Amino acid sequence: MKETFVDLIIQRLTRDQANLSAQFHQKHAVAVARHVVVDDLLPADLAHQLVSVFPPAKKMRLLHSYGEIKMKYCAVKNTDALLQALHQAIQDPRVVACIERITGILHQLPDMSKQAGGVSTLLKGHYLNPHLDNSHNLNKSQYRVMNLLYYISPDWKLENGGNYELWNERVTERIVIPCLFNRLVIMETNGRSWHAVNPVLVDKPRRCVFNYYFSEHSPTGEPYFFGASSIFFNPLFKARPEQKIRRALARVFKR
Repeated sequence: MKETFVDLIIQRLTRDQANLSAQFHQKHAVAVARHVVVDDLLPADLAHQLVSVFPPAKKMRLLHSYGEIKMKYCAVKNTDALLQALHQAIQDPRVVACIERITGILHQLPDMSKQAGGVSTLLKGHYLNPHLDNSHNLNKSQYRVMNLLYYISPDWKLENGGNYELWNERVTERIVIPCLFNRLVIMETNGRSWHAVNPVLVDKPRRCVFNYYFSEHSPTGEPYFFGASSIFFNPLFKARPEQKIRRALARVFKR
């Protein structure tokens, strides 16, 4: 089944490669991380099959810390074979090469540890505040350079909340990307790629299959490192503009 996914993903990306590349390099009114949205990544019937085998929230681990509340399930090897096949396909070097051609970012590598990706569910009230991802893989030998987020929540609408947000570096302005069914979001990740998920407003699960690519080369051309340090104050998370008290507390913790 992995090969079927590889073929389908490559066909979809190749068919619209020029347009997708133009989208990725487009300049927006708000200066956010470069990104591209790929709708209808897979045939609809196959996407619905993935929904039917998605782990229920009760089998996931609740992450409730500074800046986020979500259900996370990283042990992809313990999910249904269909989800494992999708994960393996996204990490296949042939798919990585397609993403390289679209983004123009070279030297991308799949997650050889098979531990960075996984699946997540957000329930009503769950969210992620603006944040940066850890800069490196687990053993700090490679930079994280690409996020790939595939959404499989049928009939999801913008007004449901739980949508992806890209923020400018000061976290004062944003672009909102609805996490529509069968949509793949590809986003570069570096020291300025602030992103978030706004609160889910409905009693429906918002499901995501997430993957990352890495590189031995720094995205900026200069070495850097950052990572989470504390559940009480995580410098990789920032408060939203309306969270004035949190912003004030963050300034205190930084002293």
